[in-house]
Amino acid sequence: MLEYVFFDTGVRERFVEFLRGHGVEAELSEADGFIAAIPEDIDDELSDRIDEVYDRLLQDDADLLESSEGGLEKHAAGVRVLLSDGTPCMVRLAPELLARLLGCITLEELRDMVQEIALQVEDPDDLPVCHTRERKTGQ
Repeated sequence: MLEYVFFDTGVRERFVEFLRGHGVEAELSEADGFIAAIPEDIDDELSDRIDEVYDRLLQDDADLLESSEGGLEKHAAGVRVLLSDGTPCMVRLAPELLARLLGCITLEELRDMVQEIALQVEDPDDLPVCHTRERKTGQ
């Protein structure tokens, strides 16, 4: 499934209506934002059009957040990770930054990246990047 993340249910609903108009049904959830997930086996031309509409709506989403009372500081977005001991942790990100990131990478790729950063922070390594060390078991 391809996941599209929004910060406002109204903007997500506009996206879902566009999808329905093109015969695509979306599964909706509210984990780490307002998500609309669609099957990956969509025609390339339609997939490109969906991405164009999503990018436009994502900007509308960011504009809506900025214009709301108090601006972005009143809103929160984040990615949930597991620390090395299994403790869940929410890594909070500015909604505008998260929206920009999700315009370039998938939610799954973002989660993987943030997870790796969290583990690296817990177990720092100051070696040059051309040197690698073996990770402790369980990480």
